[in-house]
Amino acid sequence: MKIRKKQILALNLALLLSLPITALTNIASAEENPANSQGWPVQPKIERVWYKFETPLITLLFPAKGEKPIFLWWYTKDSSRVYVLKFKGVIEYLTFDVPHYIRRHHADGPRIMERLEERYIGPKIGQMQSRLRDKIMKRMQDMKQNIIGFGLHPAFLPFSGGSWELEPPKPVTKGNVSYWAFNFTLKSVPTQFFDFAEGNIQIRCRFYTTNATEVIDKNHNYTVAAGQLKFDFIVKNWEWNIDKIKPFLEELKEEYGINVPPHKTGLALWINMASIKIEDLTQAEGELQNKTKVEPASQMQGAMVGDEYYPVNENKTANKGEDERPFQPTTRLRKRFRIRFARREKTLAGFLEFVPWARVLDENGSLVRYENVTASYIAAGRHLRLFLCYPYFGNYTLEHDPTIGLTSAPLLPVPKLITTELLIILIGATIAIVVTVAAIKFRKKIINIVS
Repeated sequence: MKIRKKQILALNLALLLSLPITALTNIASAEENPANSQGWPVQPKIERVWYKFETPLITLLFPAKGEKPIFLWWYTKDSSRVYVLKFKGVIEYLTFDVPHYIRRHHADGPRIMERLEERYIGPKIGQMQSRLRDKIMKRMQDMKQNIIGFGLHPAFLPFSGGSWELEPPKPVTKGNVSYWAFNFTLKSVPTQFFDFAEGNIQIRCRFYTTNATEVIDKNHNYTVAAGQLKFDFIVKNWEWNIDKIKPFLEELKEEYGINVPPHKTGLALWINMASIKIEDLTQAEGELQNKTKVEPASQMQGAMVGDEYYPVNENKTANKGEDERPFQPTTRLRKRFRIRFARREKTLAGFLEFVPWARVLDENGSLVRYENVTASYIAAGRHLRLFLCYPYFGNYTLEHDPTIGLTSAPLLPVPKLITTELLIILIGATIAIVVTVAAIKFRKKIINIVS
């Protein structure tokens, strides 16, 4: 009889211990892997001005005519928060001082000359004889007046100022991996200074309907979950302003002994992250079709940049004294950077992430090298301006892979048998039983566990 009682006690204890653990395991599983690894039978459809993908987890919209590279997505069963990502354009910037983008260091003609004079020429001419100093100052003045003659382009190429061509979604299956492929290609530019960019900037998209692992080589790979949208941001044949003033830089070195490090420049992809209400979708359509310049009011309060909460309510771009902040990865973020839509009381589920390396390819598509990718960001009044920063890559092709998606599914409804209140009771009961059993062993006498 004593053995049976002990067996029953052990069984009850094990059951009580397993219930909360099982429930919590189910919740953790939903958090870590919400996607259906077997895939979803997804078919895109056109609704009004949008292409629409709808899965049990995520609903994704993008322009059906490819007017602009804009993406909106939300939980299929919860449209109270719509996440918005806009590709705004690319910016050539100088890296004489820092490796990441800050707007004070745009690589247009006047600012290039200002930085050269402040950083390299100014300190050097202070040590020169007056005749040589006057000569180089005159050369600098001539250079500033004739900078347009070098064919320099503006630093910023706005994507909305040109036109895009959309290659419609097509299903692709490779082994056990399935996705829908579609591409945005820049077809025309807002000014002739950027004619070289026409047809050479592309956003190649893959909307995965199964989980997948993309293996580049033994040191470079990444995983993608079903319901996530992977981009290949591609730039070919970029014409660098710093290269166009190369004769002047060589003159500085040969005649005046002023050595300017080559290729201290980069290209930043400007992305806006915002969050709107589903009721504002019509207004977003008007903006897409250029019927209105008023953007839907963003509800975004902040972002989780890595492990740090960053509020975006204030428009810090209006403050000329405040630079963009660099995204410094922690050890835990060595393989991937992630920025999540967030507010103080709760982390939202939408995210954008990217691997911290980009591929540099030759004209045949063969790998030349990998380049490290940095990032910077700044609050811009209810939305976040994010800049993905690529070092100088010459006349090669740059290819980088950001991803958007949802961090986890909403927690599955807890069965009536295991409600939140019951979990608390079970955990408390488990602790009480453990203490009681320990007391029995310690005191060597019978204690009424039921009571």
